[in-house]
Amino acid sequence: MDELSNISFEKLSAIYRKYFGLGYLNTDMNNKFACIALICYVTNELKQKGKNLNCYDVILQIGKDFPELVKNTFFKSLGVICDDLMYGCKVFPDFGLKPKEMPKTILKLLNEYCPF
Repeated sequence: MDELSNISFEKLSAIYRKYFGLGYLNTDMNNKFACIALICYVTNELKQKGKNLNCYDVILQIGKDFPELVKNTFFKSLGVICDDLMYGCKVFPDFGLKPKEMPKTILKLLNEYCPF
């Protein structure tokens, strides 16, 4: 953490936006939070069933038809964010959706990705 004391806020913000920003997910904040929460929910449910996977694995399964560049950049970033936010949590919002509906909703939200 000492490294953070020697970096400006602007530089740190630029690094964050480059590697972990959700700005290209062209939707409102509620949908961004829903996307993250639903990915965490699905990942947690699969882990409860004994699956050894992380959020990135789940995103790759749901977004299997996305271009490789998106899978290797945006999906990785989103996976890291989701894994970080779900750490230590046991309960995740379901937004009134049944678990079987969640992957379709996540895919709909991922389809809002617009890299320019």
